[in-house]
Amino acid sequence: MARPAVFTASADAPTGRIRTILTDENPLLRTPSDVADTADPELDQDIADLAETLRDFRERAGFGRAISAPQIGIMKRLIVMNFGAGPIAMVNPTIVDKSAETQMVWDDCLSVPGRLVQVERSEQISLTYHNRAGTMIDWADLPPDLSELLQHECDHLDGVLMTDRADAPESIRPLDERATLVPTFGQPGPRISAPAIAAGTAAIDPVFLNSPQYECEPLSEFLGCRVTLKVETLNPIRCFKGRGASLLISDHVATNGPHAPVISASAGNWGQAVGYACRANGTPFTVFAAETANPAKLERMRALGAEVVLTGTDFDAAKAAAKMYAADQSLRFVEDGQDTLVTVGHGSMAVELFDAVSATGDHLDAVIVPTGNGAMINGVGYWAKAASPATAVVGVTPTGAPAMHSAWRAPDQPETWETDAMSTIADGLAVRVPVPDAVDDMVGVVDDVIPVNDDAIRDAMSLLHRTAGLVTEPAGAAGIAAIAANRARFEGRHVAVVICGSNVAPDHLHLFGP
Repeated sequence: MARPAVFTASADAPTGRIRTILTDENPLLRTPSDVADTADPELDQDIADLAETLRDFRERAGFGRAISAPQIGIMKRLIVMNFGAGPIAMVNPTIVDKSAETQMVWDDCLSVPGRLVQVERSEQISLTYHNRAGTMIDWADLPPDLSELLQHECDHLDGVLMTDRADAPESIRPLDERATLVPTFGQPGPRISAPAIAAGTAAIDPVFLNSPQYECEPLSEFLGCRVTLKVETLNPIRCFKGRGASLLISDHVATNGPHAPVISASAGNWGQAVGYACRANGTPFTVFAAETANPAKLERMRALGAEVVLTGTDFDAAKAAAKMYAADQSLRFVEDGQDTLVTVGHGSMAVELFDAVSATGDHLDAVIVPTGNGAMINGVGYWAKAASPATAVVGVTPTGAPAMHSAWRAPDQPETWETDAMSTIADGLAVRVPVPDAVDDMVGVVDDVIPVNDDAIRDAMSLLHRTAGLVTEPAGAAGIAAIAANRARFEGRHVAVVICGSNVAPDHLHLFGP
């Protein structure tokens, strides 16, 4: 099943023009559109004009995620969407399946100013279209929000306005009643956004950017699906966390000066990342870690200039002690999963991933992300849903540390999340007490979370070494373990997997052979 590529204008692509948006009294809006020709020399200009007109409208009105060609007088079956990561062009979109289940929604429209209309839509649709490269894309079983949006836009292509679907006079209401009719309207937006991720990349230490990514053919053949690896191990701390830590400490230094101390807690990799960034800025750093932490990771944190305090039997106990110490000393406590800039920084890997995939006209069915405190999967997920909204965002947690899986399944029941103990070799994913804000960030972004056991993780570590020549810590191999345990689900799909770390404990080295 194919997924979308973001339409990225080349250097010689036409500049978009702001066009007049037709309103409901114009008869063109009730005229069915013609099939678009992907060889049409005017198509690039049409797409650029749609994208620029949508951008201008959203800046003026504060809403607008999509626009269809008839709305600016271009009678072609063409839709452009923008969720914050750039325009997505859909040529000749066709709804091929609708669920029997329906939903009642209050619709707004660029071409029906000042009004809301209550309409009945299918709760779930499947749709096909061509991307600008001419590749047929198949979006299957879309979620309700995206299904509703695309039904609205496809109506425009058929010459149908939302007012035509109103079944009673009271179904058409003034737009200023939206706060009453749509309960979520006016509530605070998400902590994370695609524009913030795009902007944050500029402040990340370049040593952590542009990590390798490639389709690993031996691994793909073994697993029965196309596997693109995003390898986050070839940097000074051998893991992805330098992205978020670099952005966070850069902001801390700009706000508080380089000599303002920083306190944190870590199972090892986060502490190395913050230590690296603090050393570069001359910032004092103290990290609390569990007495059972990976000795190799503790050694590296100290080598990077961190003062390491060992306390508690697991990461969450060490974090509680670190928070108490920071509060007592009136020092800055930085928390992986809580601090927004960390999540924003980690999203930079998704920018690289989807830019490279879309540049080839390719697509991703899913991106699989090992899930600890949630910062990585939320950063990756927010960009993924903006750049490629039908790509599934899938987390992976250890069965021996089920708290984040429980939290994702029941985000409104925090009393069910916490566990008394953990038992897993994947120390980087071993969360006993989830961060509530990070769990909130996952809602509507993470499509699934797959638990994997330690034996599956060990097998995946060995498999990555045999097929890709990679040495990974248990957390780094968790995504591969999830595919291997769910072969039928991913068969024939194109799946990206984040290989997030390679700080291997000494007692795991035997998994890579003699």
